[in-house]
Amino acid sequence: MALYDTRFGLPQSVADYLNQGLPDIYQNIYNPPPATIGPITTMPVESKPLVDSLYPQTGGNEEGFSVYNPDPNMTRTSKNYNPRPAYEAAFGTMMGDPVANIATGALNKFDVMGPYQEKPPSGLETLFNKYIKSNLPIQLLSKLGDKLPVNRAGILQNELLGGGFMLDNIGRIVSAPGKYNTPEGIMAGYNPVSGGLLNMLTGGKKGEPATYGLDKSYDKRRETVSKTLKEKYGMTDEEIAAAVAGEYEGDIKTDLIGRLDLLNKSQNLFNKRKKAADVIFDRKIEERKQEALEKQRQEQMAREADTAARARAANASVYASADRQGFTNDRGGFSTSAADRAGTSAGSGQFSPSTSRGRSGY
Repeated sequence: MALYDTRFGLPQSVADYLNQGLPDIYQNIYNPPPATIGPITTMPVESKPLVDSLYPQTGGNEEGFSVYNPDPNMTRTSKNYNPRPAYEAAFGTMMGDPVANIATGALNKFDVMGPYQEKPPSGLETLFNKYIKSNLPIQLLSKLGDKLPVNRAGILQNELLGGGFMLDNIGRIVSAPGKYNTPEGIMAGYNPVSGGLLNMLTGGKKGEPATYGLDKSYDKRRETVSKTLKEKYGMTDEEIAAAVAGEYEGDIKTDLIGRLDLLNKSQNLFNKRKKAADVIFDRKIEERKQEALEKQRQEQMAREADTAARARAANASVYASADRQGFTNDRGGFSTSAADRAGTSAGSGQFSPSTSRGRSGY
């Protein structure tokens, strides 16, 4: 008699399935059926789950990271900001006697005017700095770095970090999750520095120089939003102009009006940091020029000293007499001021070197 039937509401097909006898497992164990397939030579290919194509993905790569959800290991924030260049550009460094300036409070212990402070180096950092100073290859690389152009892109990126912008490892603006609709995050995905590679590689002979800033991008985004407000919401040009200026008080309610305000605030913040970066860049360029002039002056002094040394060697008695009379300078050559006192140069009241007639200087 069957154990299961349809009296308890079971369909006949289910009752028949449940009434089947159990398989003879011992027969299958001791007398297995012949193999029907050969040995496995390749691993099966796992197909992409269907759910991946049905639901939107949050990132731009396999890890799920994007400019709206940046990889924290590849993201720079305000914690990475170096404030020293800005303070140096604003207040200068080593103004006058640093010891006196520190004592009077004009400069702090880092020789910088203003409230700038640096964290004192740790013991390990001190040892590392000593190692760098004593390592010849590193010193050579450092000198080579001084020959390279001033890194304008790096200066701009640093100042943007100081303004609260976040940047990824290739310099693009990124926003933390939930922070896109902020002045610092609204331009996520845009790179403040664009183009200029060919111009740099050819020394300025070909291509266009790099562009620093996002004014055109800000304008283009405002134009796109304004067009949508006009075509979709029927706003007039006057209403859109008021919205761009942050002065719209009409009845139309849409997030796009707030988007215009965010773009304005973001551009103002961005350009404020860019202006600071431009000041730092110009200052570094001027420093390079002054260093080059000083190098030329030192080289000229070295050549004059060498010439004076050879002249002394050839005319030892003449120079010995000139030294006793105070006619030589600290570089070993003849001193014009001493010659003035002796009455042997122009302006001393003796004969004019240009006409050889009469006294000059009267």
